[in-house]
Amino acid sequence: MYIKKTYQFKNSIEVEKMYSARFGKKGMKHNAKTNPSPEAMKKHNRKKCADNLRRLIKLNFQDGWHMTLTYRKDDRPDRALAKRYVNNFLRRMKYWLSKEGVELKYILVTEYENKAIHHHIIINDSPNLIKLVGKQWPHGQANFTLLYVDDDVATLAEYLIKETDKTFREDPDCKLRYTCSRNLEKPEPRVEIIKANEFRKEPKIPKGYILEADSLVNGVSSATGYEYQSYRLTKIPEKGKRNERQKKPLRGHDSGEVSVLPQKGKTKNRM
Repeated sequence: MYIKKTYQFKNSIEVEKMYSARFGKKGMKHNAKTNPSPEAMKKHNRKKCADNLRRLIKLNFQDGWHMTLTYRKDDRPDRALAKRYVNNFLRRMKYWLSKEGVELKYILVTEYENKAIHHHIIINDSPNLIKLVGKQWPHGQANFTLLYVDDDVATLAEYLIKETDKTFREDPDCKLRYTCSRNLEKPEPRVEIIKANEFRKEPKIPKGYILEADSLVNGVSSATGYEYQSYRLTKIPEKGKRNERQKKPLRGHDSGEVSVLPQKGKTKNRM
């Protein structure tokens, strides 16, 4: 027997299969846990964080943007002031978006170790979002990339976790890799106990889906010492139709990328 966890999203499925002390195949040998190296544990924890972030994005952002907020070179704040700036920005965005009947959703990542301080924000779309950000962020440039360009959310999640690695591990005041709005749903898997003796090394792909490139992993957990398998499936668009998330007009920007400079004189910097 083994444990199977399935995460169901609108356009994809993620599956984890694993053995445990209670659920395992006959004659299964347990790789006794040894003291893994610090580097091995960092890699394990980084992967788990990237998995959690990827699923959080998939569940809560059917469309939207990856936005990077920067500061002018001659006016870069310290960490405390930057936190104040970005929190005030998000508060103002929440207010003005609510005027349009849109509930703000976001995930915030801030990086500052050995590089110019900047913020990554995953944010839900709205009709006037880019114009509104230009008015509400007077400190530097705002760069936008469509969240689902090539449907590569996994790469984005891995990048954001890697981006925060040095800050998270070396700054004692940094307790979280990312923060998010309270209205985000938490991904919860469907958990099943499968009575088969073992799981296939090559999983059976359900009709209407394809195996995501390089997502299939068969390995041994450094945390438990037991074999596991994980993979991701992507829904095949109906014939003659593209993924709805990729049909969104880019407001004149065919690359899916937009840069916005602050609109001087129109925004008061409310502290």
